[in-house]
Amino acid sequence: MRTALKFLLLIFLTTSLTSCEKIKGWFNEEIDTNLEGQMNIVSDVDELKSTEDYSINGTATIDITDNDDLADYADLIEDIKVKDVSLYVLGIDSSDVVIKAGSTFTISTPSNPGMSWPINQDWPIMQGTSVDLTADNYSVLNDMLEGKEEVTLTSKGSCNKGNVHITMTYDIHVVVEANPL
Repeated sequence: MRTALKFLLLIFLTTSLTSCEKIKGWFNEEIDTNLEGQMNIVSDVDELKSTEDYSINGTATIDITDNDDLADYADLIEDIKVKDVSLYVLGIDSSDVVIKAGSTFTISTPSNPGMSWPINQDWPIMQGTSVDLTADNYSVLNDMLEGKEEVTLTSKGSCNKGNVHITMTYDIHVVVEANPL
């Protein structure tokens, strides 16, 4: 009889703890927001030795905890799902600039080497143009963002003109699930 009573008590305790987790889930909030980072890309003054192109480089950072929509939930985030990633050209100080095929845009964190998107064809750059980055590795990006580390955005490659300054913004559209309890 005592064993049966202990067994029933154990079942009751297990059920009540499981129910608390389910109840806690009722209060989850979904926050639909954009994480943005501005990148300044500069092409070298001198041509590359192997081609008539010019090397380009740029870096930007995003800190998920700096996002106004997420500031109150930084320690309460339970899940992050990336919906899309886009690059927008905000400004350029020259005309007829083309980022060459083979250039890459990379997103990484200190603990994750990240993921890269190659530009598969020449991309004519004008203010207002954009490119959407494919969803092949969004799960890797989800993991990086859930780590709440600073995210580094980089560009490497080449373009057809030297001494060009391009200002771009990374726009990472995410849905974040947080629990305020």
